[in-house]
Order: sequence, then C-alpha cells, then structure tokens
Amino acid sequence: MKGIRDGMVLLVVLSLQATLLYRIEIGGIRTALLVAFVVYFAWMRGPIPGTLGGFGVGLVQDLDASGPLGLNAFAKSVVGFLVARAGFRVHRSNVGVRFAFFFAALLVHDTLYYAVATGGDGGEFVKQMFVKALPTALYTAVATLLLLGVAERFTRRRLLTDET
Repeated sequence: MKGIRDGMVLLVVLSLQATLLYRIEIGGIRTALLVAFVVYFAWMRGPIPGTLGGFGVGLVQDLDASGPLGLNAFAKSVVGFLVARAGFRVHRSNVGVRFAFFFAALLVHDTLYYAVATGGDGGEFVKQMFVKALPTALYTAVATLLLLGVAERFTRRRLLTDET
C-alpha cells in the first residue's frame, strides 16, 4: 500500500512540476518539487530507500538535463540519505519542522549541484547560491507545504506521519 501511495505522489509531483508549477515562476525562479518528493520519500521510508529513491529520481531527471549525467542523481541521493538519517525521530507533522527540512534539503541539493556545475568557479558558485538556490529553496518549501496542506485536507489524513 505504501508503494502505491508513493507512486501516486510521484505522479502528482511530476504532473504538477511539468504543467501548472512550470508556468508559475517568480522572478525566473521555479519550484523544485522533485527534490521535495525525495525529502518526502526519504523521510517516510528511511536511509536505504531514500538514497535509492533519490538516485532513481535524479537519474531520470539527468536524462532530460543539460548538466553532467549523474549530477542530479548524486545530489538527490545525498539528500535522500541525509534527510532519512537526520529526520527519523522528529515530529514530521509540525509545520515548522517540515519547512526547515524541505528548505535545508533544497539548499544541500543545490550546494552539491552548483559546486560541480560551476566547475570550481567560486564567484559563480556564490552567485548561483544567492540568485538561484536560496530563492528556489524558499519558493519550493512554501509551495510544498501548501500542496501538502491541500492534499492532507483533501484526503483527511497526514501524508507525513510520525510513524514509519
């Protein structure tokens, strides 16, 4: 049953990312819902499934990305592992905790991604972190919390429960 729910959440995330949320950009910044899905998945399933899920989602994203093959897979794998290890015993139903985990995970992902993608250029790395990573992390964390709230109200149950 968990696998079906996770698959449905991934399909909804992919659909929203490719259609509605792709068109809603603020100052050139778009949401990164695939990273948010990896956070959700890792938080609910643990380190090994979180790492493998992050790798799978990232690899699929890499097939459509212009950057080096495997970069998204690497960054999402690390995020999946870290979220699962750090967030296993926290109160996942708390909105503040949710925001902090999504925001921090997005920053970790983008730090890893831009550290490689900028080719060691420190100035470009700092620029990407302030111009892209911080606004994207904030926008995605807020959008994710809103989407989780709508989904949980609609289904009348928590998607991020405190039991694993």
